[in-house]
Amino acid sequence: FLGILPFYFLFFLLLWQVVASGYAVMSLKSAANDGASVYALTENASEAENAVMQSIGSSSLLTGTSVSVSPQGNGTFTFTVSAQHPLVFVPAEWKRQTAVSLNSKASGKVFSP
Repeated sequence: FLGILPFYFLFFLLLWQVVASGYAVMSLKSAANDGASVYALTENASEAENAVMQSIGSSSLLTGTSVSVSPQGNGTFTFTVSAQHPLVFVPAEWKRQTAVSLNSKASGKVFSP
Protein backbone atom coordinates (compact mmCIF):
# COMPACT_ATOMS: atom_id res chain seq x y z
CA PHE A 1 0.00 0.00 0.00
CA LEU A 2 2.78 2.47 0.88
CA GLY A 3 4.49 1.80 -2.45
CA ILE A 4 1.34 2.66 -4.42
CA LEU A 5 0.29 5.66 -2.31
CA PRO A 6 2.53 8.23 -4.09
CA PHE A 7 1.07 7.19 -7.45
CA TYR A 8 -2.44 7.75 -6.11
CA PHE A 9 -1.47 11.23 -4.96
CA LEU A 10 0.09 12.00 -8.34
CA PHE A 11 -2.99 10.66 -10.14
CA PHE A 12 -5.34 12.85 -8.08
CA LEU A 13 -3.13 15.92 -8.55
CA LEU A 14 -3.22 15.39 -12.31
CA LEU A 15 -6.96 14.78 -12.21
CA TRP A 16 -7.47 18.04 -10.29
CA GLN A 17 -5.36 19.91 -12.86
CA VAL A 18 -7.41 18.47 -15.72
CA VAL A 19 -10.66 19.50 -14.03
CA ALA A 20 -9.31 23.02 -13.37
CA SER A 21 -8.09 23.36 -16.96
CA GLY A 22 -11.44 22.20 -18.31
CA TYR A 23 -13.23 24.72 -16.14
CA ALA A 24 -10.86 27.48 -17.33
CA VAL A 25 -11.50 26.62 -20.99
CA MET A 26 -15.27 26.53 -20.50
CA SER A 27 -15.19 29.82 -18.57
CA LEU A 28 -13.18 31.48 -21.34
CA LYS A 29 -15.57 30.21 -24.04
CA SER A 30 -18.55 31.47 -22.04
CA ALA A 31 -16.87 34.85 -21.54
CA ALA A 32 -16.19 35.13 -25.29
CA ASN A 33 -19.83 34.36 -26.06
CA ASP A 34 -21.02 36.90 -23.49
CA GLY A 35 -18.71 39.57 -24.89
CA ALA A 36 -19.75 38.84 -28.46
CA SER A 37 -23.42 39.07 -27.48
CA VAL A 38 -22.91 42.46 -25.85
CA TYR A 39 -20.88 43.70 -28.81
CA ALA A 40 -23.55 42.51 -31.25
CA LEU A 41 -26.18 44.55 -29.39
CA THR A 42 -24.21 47.69 -28.51
CA GLU A 43 -21.29 47.75 -31.00
CA ASN A 44 -19.22 49.09 -28.10
CA ALA A 45 -15.92 47.28 -27.45
CA SER A 46 -15.49 48.63 -23.91
CA GLU A 47 -18.93 47.40 -22.83
CA ALA A 48 -18.13 44.01 -24.36
CA GLU A 49 -14.83 43.91 -22.47
CA ASN A 50 -16.66 44.73 -19.22
CA ALA A 51 -19.04 41.84 -19.93
CA VAL A 52 -16.07 39.52 -20.41
CA MET A 53 -14.50 40.64 -17.13
CA GLN A 54 -17.79 40.15 -15.28
CA SER A 55 -18.20 36.71 -16.81
CA ILE A 56 -14.72 35.62 -15.74
CA GLY A 57 -15.07 37.26 -12.33
CA SER A 58 -12.28 36.97 -9.80
CA SER A 59 -11.21 33.49 -10.88
CA SER A 60 -7.58 32.65 -10.18
CA LEU A 61 -7.69 30.13 -13.03
CA LEU A 62 -7.65 32.87 -15.69
CA THR A 63 -5.28 35.83 -15.50
CA GLY A 64 -4.04 38.49 -17.89
CA THR A 65 -7.25 38.59 -19.89
CA SER A 66 -7.26 40.62 -23.11
CA VAL A 67 -10.08 41.26 -25.58
CA SER A 68 -10.01 42.20 -29.27
CA VAL A 69 -12.73 42.80 -31.84
CA SER A 70 -12.06 42.42 -35.56
CA PRO A 71 -14.76 43.78 -37.88
CA GLN A 72 -15.10 41.54 -40.96
CA GLY A 73 -17.40 43.76 -43.06
CA ASN A 74 -21.16 43.67 -43.65
CA GLY A 75 -21.73 44.01 -39.91
CA THR A 76 -19.98 40.76 -39.02
CA PHE A 77 -17.16 40.58 -36.50
CA THR A 78 -14.83 38.18 -34.72
CA PHE A 79 -14.51 38.56 -30.97
CA THR A 80 -11.33 37.11 -29.43
CA VAL A 81 -10.58 36.65 -25.73
CA SER A 82 -7.09 35.62 -24.61
CA ALA A 83 -5.97 34.70 -21.10
CA GLN A 84 -3.29 32.87 -19.17
CA HIS A 85 -4.14 29.71 -17.23
CA PRO A 86 -1.63 29.11 -14.42
CA LEU A 87 -1.07 25.54 -13.29
CA VAL A 88 -2.84 24.74 -10.03
CA PHE A 89 -0.11 23.00 -8.02
CA VAL A 90 2.84 25.16 -9.01
CA PRO A 91 4.32 27.52 -6.39
CA ALA A 92 3.20 31.15 -6.68
CA GLU A 93 6.60 32.41 -7.87
CA TRP A 94 6.55 29.98 -10.84
CA LYS A 95 2.93 30.47 -11.92
CA ARG A 96 3.73 33.21 -14.43
CA GLN A 97 6.41 31.14 -16.21
CA THR A 98 4.34 27.95 -16.31
CA ALA A 99 1.01 29.49 -17.36
CA VAL A 100 -0.67 28.17 -20.48
CA SER A 101 -2.07 30.60 -23.06
CA LEU A 102 -5.73 30.11 -23.92
CA ASN A 103 -7.71 31.79 -26.70
CA SER A 104 -11.40 31.70 -27.51
CA LYS A 105 -13.15 33.23 -30.52
CA ALA A 106 -16.77 34.01 -31.19
CA SER A 107 -18.16 35.37 -34.44
CA GLY A 108 -21.35 37.29 -34.89
CA LYS A 109 -23.22 40.02 -36.64
CA VAL A 110 -24.01 43.44 -35.25
CA PHE A 111 -27.71 43.80 -34.54
CA SER A 112 -29.19 46.82 -36.29
CA PRO A 113 -32.89 47.55 -35.75
